[in-house]
Order: sequence, then structure tokens, then C-alpha cells
Amino acid sequence: MLGSKYIDVALILFMGYFAVTRFSSGQVGIGIFFTVLCLLNTLTLVVKVKREKETKSNAQ
Repeated sequence: MLGSKYIDVALILFMGYFAVTRFSSGQVGIGIFFTVLCLLNTLTLVVKVKREKETKSNAQ
């Protein structure tokens, strides 16, 4: 599961970079698209971390 979190962080950074570059080049629609994808991936990462903490606390 840890590898999946690293992939999520990499995707967040990757999509965040593309969002910034699209906004700076004037392509607002694509910038918004990448921003939304970045936020959704951030939400996914937060849910994964929270679920893992709950699983560890229940196992003890």
C-alpha cells in the first residue's frame, strides 16, 4: 500500500505542475481540468492514509 501512496504523491505533483503551466500559457480550461484532477487525487490520498490509520488502530 505504501507504493500506491508514493504514486499518488507523484501524480499530484505532476498534475499540479501541468495545471500551473496551462494557466501561465493562457489555457484556462485545461488548467482547471488539471487542478480538479489534482484535488481529487489529493482527496484519494487523504482517504487512503485515514483508512490505513484506522486499520492499524483496530489491529492493535
